[in-house]
Amino acid sequence: MNDALRPVARARVLYADTDRMGIVYHASYLRYLELARVELIRGAGLPYTELEARGLGLPLTEVHVRYVAPAEYDDIMTIHIGLARLTRVRVEFDYRIVVAAGDRSGLGQDVEILTAQTRHACVRLETGRPERLPPEVYDVLHSCYTPSRD
Repeated sequence: MNDALRPVARARVLYADTDRMGIVYHASYLRYLELARVELIRGAGLPYTELEARGLGLPLTEVHVRYVAPAEYDDIMTIHIGLARLTRVRVEFDYRIVVAAGDRSGLGQDVEILTAQTRHACVRLETGRPERLPPEVYDVLHSCYTPSRD
């Protein structure tokens, strides 16, 4: 896992994202990973809508999640992310979600919720076919690069 991840988003767990036990349903975390991805790219100067306006998308092709502890309803999660690998057609991100001390009632220390990795391919939206990232898009993404994956 990448030690150079940066916190880019905080999100309060919605009741709709939990199961009957009051913990976040496992698939709900994918939405929080997307939130971090979009915010990282937006913060670098490339809103995802701009990428789509160019006729390009970065669909998810692979996801790996290691669940460590459950997040609960009303927790405030901090989502850390780093761009771990970048080629002209593929992008890989590393994530870490944490509930910090004080971001859950009665919590005295940080709790790591999960670590994850996602892989994406650049595609032409019209055809769904792989396409090289335009140089200016590649450069923006490269500015997010945080190499140090184990």
